[in-house]
Amino acid sequence: MSEYKFEDLPGVVATLVEEIKGLRLAMDKHFSADAVQPKDSWMTMTEFREFHPEHPAAPTVYGWIRRGLLPHYKKGKKLFFKRSEIEAWLNDARQLTDAEYEQEAVDYINNKRTRR
Repeated sequence: MSEYKFEDLPGVVATLVEEIKGLRLAMDKHFSADAVQPKDSWMTMTEFREFHPEHPAAPTVYGWIRRGLLPHYKKGKKLFFKRSEIEAWLNDARQLTDAEYEQEAVDYINNKRTRR
């Protein structure tokens, strides 16, 4: 780094400000690209296990596949998963609350009464 004179400080500061702006833009671009993943991106078995909230063991995942519980694709010996399908699969496992069960029962009874 070279020595600067007092008279050079405004130009040096302006250069530093521009370089900092460039670094911020580069960092924002890099981190926003990592944060936004396409909805239909493909996952490998390892990525699926990291994505799943419980981080299941590989034999557990293979058991789910064998029983037909887990949406998947197979190319040769490799397994692949679509992120959107896995998210839907995880959301389908949601348990209803007591209030939701009661509302379903009321709706069912009301539909039966109106059909007669």
